[in-house]
Amino acid sequence: MSTESLSTQRRPSVCAFLALSLDGFIAGEGGDLDWLTPFSGDSPQETGYSALMASADVLLMGRNTFDVVRAFPDWPYGDKPVVVLTHRPAEPGANLSFRQGELGQVLRDLWQEGVRHLYLDGGELVRQGLQAGLVDELTLFWVPVVLGKGVSLFGGEPLPERLVPLSTAVLASGLVRVIYRPAP
Repeated sequence: MSTESLSTQRRPSVCAFLALSLDGFIAGEGGDLDWLTPFSGDSPQETGYSALMASADVLLMGRNTFDVVRAFPDWPYGDKPVVVLTHRPAEPGANLSFRQGELGQVLRDLWQEGVRHLYLDGGELVRQGLQAGLVDELTLFWVPVVLGKGVSLFGGEPLPERLVPLSTAVLASGLVRVIYRPAP
C-alpha cells in the first residue's frame, strides 16, 4: 500500500514529542538518558507536555521505549491508555496493551476503536511514522548537547516530506522547542 493511500485513510491525528541532541540523538549509547537531566527544569505546562497528554486518547510506543520507561521508578503516564507495538511476548496490564503489525494498520484499527488523537513515542516508531507520512505534528526539543553517538531519531534516512516549523520557543532550561508539520 502506498504512503499516499495510508495518509488519506481514516486514522487518528498523530503527534510526536521528543528531545534530541544537536546532532540528532534521542538517547546516548546503550539508551542512556542521563544527558537530559541538566535540562529537566521546565514544567510540563511550559513544555506543552501537559496539553499533549490531556488531548491524546492513547499513547502508542515502540517496545524498546516501553522497556526503558517501565524501568523508571514511577510510571509517567498515569492512567492514560498505552499501546505498545511489539513482536515480542508481553503481559498486558491496566491501561496497557500490546499489538503487532504495521504502523498504518494499527492506526486504522485504533481509529475504528474510537481513538482520534494519538501520541506516538519511541525513536524507531516515530521514524517509521515520519517515513510513511503518518505524523501530523512533530514537537522537537533541541538540547544544547552534542553526543556524537547513540540512538538517532532520523537514522540517516531522508524524510519523504519537508517539515515546516510552526512555532519556536526557548525554554528557561536552554531547550529550544520547535513544532513542525509536514509541508502541504
